[in-house]
Amino acid sequence: MAIINKKIGIIFVLFTTNNVLYVLTNCIGEVLFSISSGTQRIKGLKKIVPATVHLAALQLAHYISKTGFTQLHLKIKGVNKTKKIVVKTLSQLNLKFFTLEDTTSFPHNGCRKKKKRRI
Repeated sequence: MAIINKKIGIIFVLFTTNNVLYVLTNCIGEVLFSISSGTQRIKGLKKIVPATVHLAALQLAHYISKTGFTQLHLKIKGVNKTKKIVVKTLSQLNLKFFTLEDTTSFPHNGCRKKKKRRI
């Protein structure tokens, strides 16, 4: 029997209001690689433009292909219009995902409203 080495990785993508963070971990949870769209020497709201999100995803994919991960799980968190671009970029680079999970938390009812002011 041949022993097959399977490297399992988990990619976490966090969309904040001003930045996009990528973290690659192994199955135990140890951080192996992390990058953000802010590392592209771009400041302000241009960090969440689809072009910079695409460039950071390419750098992540380059590291993944260099280290030789065979099984990947993708977890996306946050609300942003560039979610599809990240998934599309990573899937076009021959990265095979076993699970795609959106872990964005939404409030069920929200905070309690303030009492109406009486004069």
